[in-house]
Amino acid sequence: MRVFEEEKKRALERLRRGGADEEVEELLQQINSLDEFFTTSSCSGRIALICLPEIGAKREARFIGKWHRPIRKEEVFAAMSDTPSSENGDIWLIAQSPIVHVACRSLEKATALLRIALEAGFKYSGIKAISKDKGKVVVEMMSTERMDVPLATDDVMLCNEAHLDFIVSKANFMLERGKGKLKRFCYRLRELE
Repeated sequence: MRVFEEEKKRALERLRRGGADEEVEELLQQINSLDEFFTTSSCSGRIALICLPEIGAKREARFIGKWHRPIRKEEVFAAMSDTPSSENGDIWLIAQSPIVHVACRSLEKATALLRIALEAGFKYSGIKAISKDKGKVVVEMMSTERMDVPLATDDVMLCNEAHLDFIVSKANFMLERGKGKLKRFCYRLRELE
């Protein structure tokens, strides 16, 4: 379908202009080289510090630190200290798994991609949307690694240094585990060629 090709061209242009996390570039190139697929968004997994004025206020949330690599406790403290106390609210450390959205030319192709994603460990994967008029099925691939931990509220630290060491080590473990799944997924993609 011509519409699919036009959307793929636009998506690849956005990717070229905006770039991607270094650790997910190979995977995106591999998917986008296949005629039946193109990526619409992606993240290789990240650890972030966010300020929330209150639970559920996603639009008002501010990132005060964001890393696509393992972090150190000192980086968390530095990011927190760089935030004016009047703007803090609640500070949360979050660790998120990789996420990749892929447009597929057909339900058959989406099902094949979804099988590979699930077998690579992306257990929270599924079909996100079906658009018959555009001739595409969007698959969302995501893993189970996720952690959301409140660290401070109104400038009051909620955990001691030993507990923060533990939180950071678990966040780093989750990040690395997710990146391992990306490598497995990339390897398994050869089945679609």
